[in-house]
Amino acid sequence: MKVRLLLICSALLLLTINLHAQSHSKRTHKNGHSGNRSTLLDAGEGDYDIKHLKFNLNVSDTSLHISGNVSTTAKVIAPSMSAYMFELDTLMVIDSAKVNGELLPVSTSVTPTGFLRTMILPTALPAGATFTAQVFYHGVPPAGGGFFNGVTKAVLDGVPMIYTISDPWVAADWWPAKQSVDDKIDSVDMFITVPAGQVDGSNGLLVNIDSTSVPGFWTYHWQTHYAINYYLISMSVSQYVQERYYHHFAGSTDSMLIQNFFVDTASFYPLYKAGFDSLGMIMDYYDSLYGRYPFWKEKYGVCYTTLPGGMEHQTMTTIGVPYTWVIAHELTHQWFGDNVSYQTWPDVWLSEGFATFDEQLFYTHFRGPAAGLAHRQMYLTQALGDPCGEVYVTDTSSANTLFYQPTVYAKGQGVVTMLRYLAPNDSLFFKGLRTYQQTYSYGNASTADLKAIMEATYGFALDTFFNQWIYGSGYPVYRVTWNQIGTNVYVKLIQTQSCPATTNHFSTPIELQLRSAASDSIVKVYNSIDTQVFMLTWPVTMDSLVLNPDVWTICRGIGRVTRDTTLGVVAGINNIIPKNVTIQPNPTNNYWLIEQLPEDTGLMLTDMSGRILWQGKSGKGYTIIPGDKLPPGDYLLKLQGSNNTESIKLVHW
Repeated sequence: MKVRLLLICSALLLLTINLHAQSHSKRTHKNGHSGNRSTLLDAGEGDYDIKHLKFNLNVSDTSLHISGNVSTTAKVIAPSMSAYMFELDTLMVIDSAKVNGELLPVSTSVTPTGFLRTMILPTALPAGATFTAQVFYHGVPPAGGGFFNGVTKAVLDGVPMIYTISDPWVAADWWPAKQSVDDKIDSVDMFITVPAGQVDGSNGLLVNIDSTSVPGFWTYHWQTHYAINYYLISMSVSQYVQERYYHHFAGSTDSMLIQNFFVDTASFYPLYKAGFDSLGMIMDYYDSLYGRYPFWKEKYGVCYTTLPGGMEHQTMTTIGVPYTWVIAHELTHQWFGDNVSYQTWPDVWLSEGFATFDEQLFYTHFRGPAAGLAHRQMYLTQALGDPCGEVYVTDTSSANTLFYQPTVYAKGQGVVTMLRYLAPNDSLFFKGLRTYQQTYSYGNASTADLKAIMEATYGFALDTFFNQWIYGSGYPVYRVTWNQIGTNVYVKLIQTQSCPATTNHFSTPIELQLRSAASDSIVKVYNSIDTQVFMLTWPVTMDSLVLNPDVWTICRGIGRVTRDTTLGVVAGINNIIPKNVTIQPNPTNNYWLIEQLPEDTGLMLTDMSGRILWQGKSGKGYTIIPGDKLPPGDYLLKLQGSNNTESIKLVHW
């Protein structure tokens, strides 16, 4: 969804980063958003389910004035409905309104979060009844521009234009709407009449351009039959030049329309157009990860505007920057946000977190691992900027809190990265996301829905992960020391938390890089307690250690990572792990044999999520750790003594 831009530098990558709406135009004619905003402005809006919208609007690229009518066809889902309720700003004057062809008066209620319009029905409609409400209106929407303002009037390279935004609650700035994220509209017909020569870009397929019915005016008829959320409906009107071509899906005879609308000026065309020519390649890549582009029977395209970023209007993104990573972000939303929409506002990370995550996938795939790593590091820096940040939004009082950059975007993408790192293997992570797309296609999903699908795919519970990282606050902070004795490497992690009053521990896998003058080695350990010592085997003489080198985990390191020559030889540790302990073979495809442990040392074998797979005690001389029925992957053997719990990484082929 909308990405606003802030220029920043990274050591490896110079990027333009999406800092989303830290400030936006104040709309002082309204009371603003005080207190949490529910899905509906009034419970009465929940009495019906929208089936079809028909827009008939008159607009011009040089004026904010809008006139016309919108028809809403809906089905009653309450036991009965005695009033039809919708939202529309009072700057838009209602000329008349009908329900099932009968003229009815419209009353207005000003609430702390918007303007509610009510039409009392002469006879209550029963459950299952279908009705059509038609509202005729005109006016100039609230002044402003860009994000969080319904209609923007602007000039780009000398070319005038208007364009719309509806997210999160500004659809009501320009059309009579039910602003409910969980009531997707089955189909939309959009008739936009403009002065002759002007062009409109909207959702779905362009059915017709009527240039004869009204002299001097053209009417564009757009139509979509894919379920669409209210905030994804849009129009952009300007003196556009149209670029259209057909994208052929890899490995298939199917093709789909790509239709872009650009301004035809020397400073834009063809220079800025070049970035959008890669849409087909990016789409093929995301198709391979998540399944085919969900709206392929209609189209995908962009309308270029002055928007300081992008907004993922379904099948037609509104965009104002040529950066390919923003193009990739908005294209991802066609899967995460448009195809599968979030169930409630607190779930918005399911849209923004995934689209931001896909930026680094784009960089890694098309520009190399170093570019992807730099992108992750950049977002980690942002996420660490809010020590008590929450991914699951508990303050839905304003657009700024809903779309808060350090948490919903930066920390959200980091959580998706960690969910990937937690997977038994990478293919299962993407398999889970494809299942998520298929299961909730053209509908809505919640955080709990994603959790259930990923648990079923991974084969273990994710309660701890979601409670800490999605519903909890902050992140772990580590102080790290290490030592090497022979081929044994000891690493000590001391964890504190950035927001301990809310989340007082994080159990998480974390990556360590063992370095030497000649080589290095990457290992993954599972940090399950605040002070934990891991024993690893590495036959190379170490000179340093790096915590979280590939930025798979949201965490902060404090102080220098130093060598502590007491690790592995102090009494507490030496009693549990003698210097001559051996584990053979490691890796294995059958079992592990551990020798030289004190008899009756407690043993616990877990996967990297912390799920217990086997428990026992060491025998006299040697102990066999069963592994013949385990899938390939990394495991942890926890050795439990009276004073310490140590973990050794085991690898299964």
